[in-house]
Amino acid sequence: MKNKRKFIITIFLLLGVFVIGVTGYMMILNVGVVDALYMTVITISTVGYGEIGKMTDTSMVFSIFIIFLGLSVFAYGITNLISLFFEGELKDAWRKKKMDSKINELKNHYIICGAEK
Repeated sequence: MKNKRKFIITIFLLLGVFVIGVTGYMMILNVGVVDALYMTVITISTVGYGEIGKMTDTSMVFSIFIIFLGLSVFAYGITNLISLFFEGELKDAWRKKKMDSKINELKNHYIICGAEK
């Protein structure tokens, strides 16, 4: 449950970065949603194909902010993913899913339990 919560937080943080980026680029560069989304994606991914609109000092500082914010959220997500592997929860979840699948395949069987006092 703890890791599911961290995963959801990471998704919301990533969506937040996109919302901030798109809104900021729309206001600063005076471009449409698609162009602002494009700018946000190439900035966060650090690809940098080319800027849409004229880059001013304000838009450059905003791009720097979006780069650091995006990389921070990415690092947070990767850290959570790595901790999931090292804590063994992923392995346990996979084992449980495999066991549940085998149990669901069982037909016409009996379970005999016994206990000794």
